[in-house]
Amino acid sequence: MNYDAVLQHIGEFGAYQRRITVLLSLIAIPAGLHTGAMTFIAAIPEHHCRVPQTTSAGVNLTRPEALNLSVPMEVVEGTRRLSRCRRYDRPDQAGWLNRTTSTCTGGWEYDQSQYRSSIVTQYDLVCGRAWLRELAQSIFMAGVGLGGIIFGVISDRVGRHVTLMTCLLLQLTFGVCAAFSPSLTTFAVLRFLVGAFCNGAYCAGLVMGMESLGPSKRTAFGMLMCQMPAVGYLVLGLMAYFIRDWWLLQLALSLPTLPLLMYWWFVSESPRWLIVAKKTDRARLVIERIAKENGVNFSQETFQKLNGCAEGQNDDGRTPPSSKSRKYSIVDLVRTPQMRKITLAMNLAWLIAVCVYYSLVLGTSQLIGDHYVNFVLGACVEMVAICVAWLLMARFGGKRPFIGFMLVAGASCLALAGVPHDSGIVTTTLAMVGRFGISIGFGTLMVFSAEVFPTVIRNMGVGQASMVSRLGGIVAPFVGLLGNAWRPLPFLVYGVLCCLAGVAVTVIPETLGISLPNTPEDLERLVRSQLTTAAPEFPDEAERSRAVPGVANSSATTTVYQMVSSV
Repeated sequence: MNYDAVLQHIGEFGAYQRRITVLLSLIAIPAGLHTGAMTFIAAIPEHHCRVPQTTSAGVNLTRPEALNLSVPMEVVEGTRRLSRCRRYDRPDQAGWLNRTTSTCTGGWEYDQSQYRSSIVTQYDLVCGRAWLRELAQSIFMAGVGLGGIIFGVISDRVGRHVTLMTCLLLQLTFGVCAAFSPSLTTFAVLRFLVGAFCNGAYCAGLVMGMESLGPSKRTAFGMLMCQMPAVGYLVLGLMAYFIRDWWLLQLALSLPTLPLLMYWWFVSESPRWLIVAKKTDRARLVIERIAKENGVNFSQETFQKLNGCAEGQNDDGRTPPSSKSRKYSIVDLVRTPQMRKITLAMNLAWLIAVCVYYSLVLGTSQLIGDHYVNFVLGACVEMVAICVAWLLMARFGGKRPFIGFMLVAGASCLALAGVPHDSGIVTTTLAMVGRFGISIGFGTLMVFSAEVFPTVIRNMGVGQASMVSRLGGIVAPFVGLLGNAWRPLPFLVYGVLCCLAGVAVTVIPETLGISLPNTPEDLERLVRSQLTTAAPEFPDEAERSRAVPGVANSSATTTVYQMVSSV
């Protein structure tokens, strides 16, 4: 059965579709909460080695005296401060002209003026153990990537609704358990599971919404789902301002998933999946429920008529190919010259975009000024950027906005590398410009990458690109550690990478206002036609360009948001 024909009868965006659009979009808020959580629950406060309050002779010392006698001073970027990782071997006045230093064998003391506790203070993830903090975030990102793969397959086999509810329940369970982790290892394992189930829920909800809406509303719903994680960042910043203990914050950001469990009764299974899975009777019941809520009369006879008219067609309304049709494989991604260029350029662009995006999101709290204000400001900037990305794609396509704003992000990061860290408002402004640029680049790349791959290998193309991009999410936390060797180095890396991604995409053809290629051969003709300014002609063309806001190619759009959820 062609479900799009059913939607024309019951309505593409009736009362039911409007309701689930709101309900399903709320699933993305916890995704933003958990993704940005390490900014606060793994915050690094000012610290120094633990010092004794008495000398070896038994003389009591004031706090400033104990610090001066026990902790050496160091110069960092022209500023003198107490050493964070070294202490004098003899915390006494004797031999003060020739003292040796050693690491903080007795532990550390942390400033609690901004953060009462974090996993950094609880497990001493500073100095030689600082890499463990970044490893914990990388493990979470690995869970996100694995969840996209596993639950994407499960969703296709057992249904969107069951997958969604299972992931929400386990996301809540493991998120709460993470707040009471007895060790760093347990915390990292639980966060890995939270990342997997969080992405599984996002994926199932996104696909369910895309399959339930009409073609003219899918792009808008997809952009809304891209917008809601930024809303989660905003909520996280406000929650963290009032909750300064990491375990309470972890508990608080997990609990918003609890009311989403009521979706078991308020959200139906995807009718499109039920039809494809040959569950015709159940599909008819769900469609009748939707029609009733939309105020449309949909009888069993109407269902049978639509079902009969669609005999011999796939769910997208096309006649299935014969057994003699050519079978495409992943080798076709590199078989022709243009496909090799596109595959390489897209892999590089996705890897860089994901790496820089998450680096800038997680690094917001390291800016000069109030950490909470900076984080909330970054969330607001991203929300505006997603709206701008949508408008730009409708007018200019995906290629030019991506190139332009990746260069903007790169220039901002390079400028940050040359600005003193204590420049205050200048540093923050440049960081927000970089966040704005990478957010637009990230948003446009999601749509552009699905449009440029030919239809017959589109799933494979975006699937392998998203697999590569997960490496960027895993590596992102460790790039910040380069700042321990030289503070500007991470920003130099971000800047060069962003410019490299922008340049790489220049070899890819523009897709705005043209028929999307169905095969690699069509793509070759498209490139030749753009070089000769002639309009390409593709056989059996059934796809539409995205020249008008809110109207998108059905196959391309569905693939886009499958990829978005996996990333």
